Amino acid sequence: DKLLAKQQELSGRLKATQATEGYETAEGLDTTAQLWEVSEVRDGLDDEAAQELNQVNDALARLDRGEYGLCESCGNPIGEARLEALPYATV
Repeated sequence: DKLLAKQQELSGRLKATQATEGYETAEGLDTTAQLWEVSEVRDGLDDEAAQELNQVNDALARLDRGEYGLCESCGNPIGEARLEALPYATV
């Protein structure tokens, strides 16, 4: 359930930032430096959310294969506390 909720959150965040493309000009950011800075921040957030979404999707695929909660390095179970804190943990 946590993975699905995180998947929805990240998908929504990506859609929201993509929907606001060009919004900075309406906000009055009139210098090239300001526009560049806002664009760089948005791109960084998009990249971070996309990477996290990929990790969530991978965890859901492991769940479907019956491999969820197993360390990719050694095959031992990942601790419950770790999975509670980071549901898409792989080690």
